[in-house]
Amino acid sequence: MGNCQRTFIEPIRKKLTMIVGLGMVALMTFSLSISFYSNVLFEETLKEIQDKNSHLVEEIEQGYQDLEHFRSEQYRDKYAKENLELVNPGERVLIIAKTEKIDSLPKSTLSLEEQQSALFEEFLRQTPVIQHWKLFLFDKQKLKQLQHSL
Repeated sequence: MGNCQRTFIEPIRKKLTMIVGLGMVALMTFSLSISFYSNVLFEETLKEIQDKNSHLVEEIEQGYQDLEHFRSEQYRDKYAKENLELVNPGERVLIIAKTEKIDSLPKSTLSLEEQQSALFEEFLRQTPVIQHWKLFLFDKQKLKQLQHSL
C-alpha cells in the first residue's frame, strides 16, 4: 500500500508543480504587461509636457520680442504722436479727413472762390492718395497751381 500511495501522490505533485509554475508565468506576464502600459502612459504624458513646454517657450520668445518693440524709440515716438498728439521739433502734421460734399448746395449760392475750392476738393477725392502725397511732398508749386486753376 505504501507503494500505491506514492504512485498516486507523485502525479499530483507534478500537476501541482506545473499549475504553480504556470501561475507564476501568468503572474509575470501580467506584471510585464502592466509595466509596459505604464511606460506607454508615461511616454505620452512626457510628450504632452514637452509640447506644452515648446509652446510656452514660443510664447516667452514672443513676449520678449513684444517687450523689445514696446521699449524701442520708434514705438515710443509713434505712441506719443498717435495718443498724446505730440510731435518732434521741426515736424509737421498732415491730417487727412473726409470732407462733406459741397455738391448738395445750390451753385448760385457759392462764390467763385468757393466753387473753385469745391472743384479742387472733388479733384482731390478722385485722385489716389499716393498722388496726394507726391504733390504735397515733392511738388507743392504744382499743387498750388491746380488749386488756383480749378
